[in-house]
Amino acid sequence: MVSEVLNGVRLPQCGDGRADSEEDQLAILTELIAQTLCERNPGFKEVLERGGHQQVTRLIENVLRSGNPLPDKVRAVMLRSDTDIHLVASALGDCLVSAPGEAPGLLIPASLADGKEGRARLKGVLRHRAAVVGHAVSPHEATASVRAASRLLDLACVHDGPEAGVVFVDDHLSSLLLLQDESLTHTLIARRLSPLAGLTPERCERLEATLLAWLSGMGAPEVAKALSIHPQTVRYRMRQLEKLFGARLRDPRTRFEIEMALRSRQLIAGARRRRAAVNRRRPRAAVPRPRTPLPRP
Repeated sequence: MVSEVLNGVRLPQCGDGRADSEEDQLAILTELIAQTLCERNPGFKEVLERGGHQQVTRLIENVLRSGNPLPDKVRAVMLRSDTDIHLVASALGDCLVSAPGEAPGLLIPASLADGKEGRARLKGVLRHRAAVVGHAVSPHEATASVRAASRLLDLACVHDGPEAGVVFVDDHLSSLLLLQDESLTHTLIARRLSPLAGLTPERCERLEATLLAWLSGMGAPEVAKALSIHPQTVRYRMRQLEKLFGARLRDPRTRFEIEMALRSRQLIAGARRRRAAVNRRRPRAAVPRPRTPLPRP
């Protein structure tokens, strides 16, 4: 990324004998940036060797002269595939594109995703693409936005196509926090939901849904409405849950961790269902039919 390149280059100092004027300093810095880009990306070196040196040098100089190489805030946009990624970049305008061999994505000014109009424009440009727009961060923290967007891409967006859409990290912060460490998440689930371990899957699912609604602050009538069941059924299930969990349902910290475990299990199960649905829709490879030997004359 350009931000990493700029951070990795030794800026010319006023006492440098080779840089007596601003133009000399600009020329030296431009060459240093171009050299660093070549070292990090062999494809960039090929561009220079094929006659693009002057054009690239002019572009770097223009960025440096502007005095503002990157916006104050940026967002990562991670894609499932890199098909026509440069057309997407061209449509968005001022953005950086991932290098070949890296996870396909873009780094855009955060303002491009601000407000309803910004989101609508991004959705239009990324139509039929599985894409996730990361949270806004300062340029030197861009990797955090990339990491969060990549994680949500794995959880929510499985493939490109007519059903694909743009998902925003800002709308799923709590989910990402819950699933940022799968090992800890599974440990929490095993520890806090252990009273449900011996139940059948159907009964466990019913009790989990009831308990999660109750922990969200609903009373029996509200839980019944949310789950489309009778209030008396809710009360019956809550008596079962009180027998299973005992005093743990009266401890605020334990109740909070139980809710975290329930929501985490819900998120993991949803991600698995989406992946399974995609696998079912994928066309199976055709099995070649055995050829019938021709009769010999």
